[in-house]
Amino acid sequence: MTSREDWQRRLGPLYGGAVALVSSTPWRWPSEVADDTRSPAWIVIMGLPIGLVSWAVALGARAAGLHYIIAALLGLAMLTVASAALIERGLGEQIDRWTGTTGSPATTVALVFVTMLRAVAIAVVEPRDWLPVFLATALAGRWAAVFLQALGDAIDVDESSRSLVAIPAPAWLVGAISIAVAVVIVLALGKAGILAIALIALAAFMLGLSAQRREGGLSAPVVAVAAALGELVVLLVATIH
Repeated sequence: MTSREDWQRRLGPLYGGAVALVSSTPWRWPSEVADDTRSPAWIVIMGLPIGLVSWAVALGARAAGLHYIIAALLGLAMLTVASAALIERGLGEQIDRWTGTTGSPATTVALVFVTMLRAVAIAVVEPRDWLPVFLATALAGRWAAVFLQALGDAIDVDESSRSLVAIPAPAWLVGAISIAVAVVIVLALGKAGILAIALIALAAFMLGLSAQRREGGLSAPVVAVAAALGELVVLLVATIH
């Protein structure tokens, strides 16, 4: 049987990407390709192929003759599928924690509302803007998750679970990731992208304070909430004309 060390030798610097692929997407790899060193850089970088696949699905649906709104919604659905619905599941789990119940009506209402808001937002985006918007959305959500973790204490990583949890990153790496994502968002949304970045950073900061006060620290569901806010902000800002 191929060991983890063998995979590390085979993949070299790309091993971190394989770990991120296993831990934050539905992609299946041998069980040996997993460890507790989930690189924050690779967690964010995985947003690129996810955004590209989502755009390709929307573009393909449009080319097949479907109405552009339906095509956009299919692309948005692929965004969720390609991320293994980690954000949606985590958001639901965190709302259950806040309400103190499992599967509460508040959780259902919140998830439906967020889903509808995302759907309406992508539906009004022009097809020519799909590629930059899908890329910016996928990257922004994952960046929000990493940015929040840079502000708080480290989260224990469960190797058997898929999540956006990453190992603590040095300040220079968080800064480099933030600048790179900011450039993509500004290129995608124009000057409004600056507003999106500021709102996401503020939301992550406030969410971190709330988690510290209520739960004593961060958790995987809280990180998913930050990612959900990041994606939602980009989609809403994309509707600004």
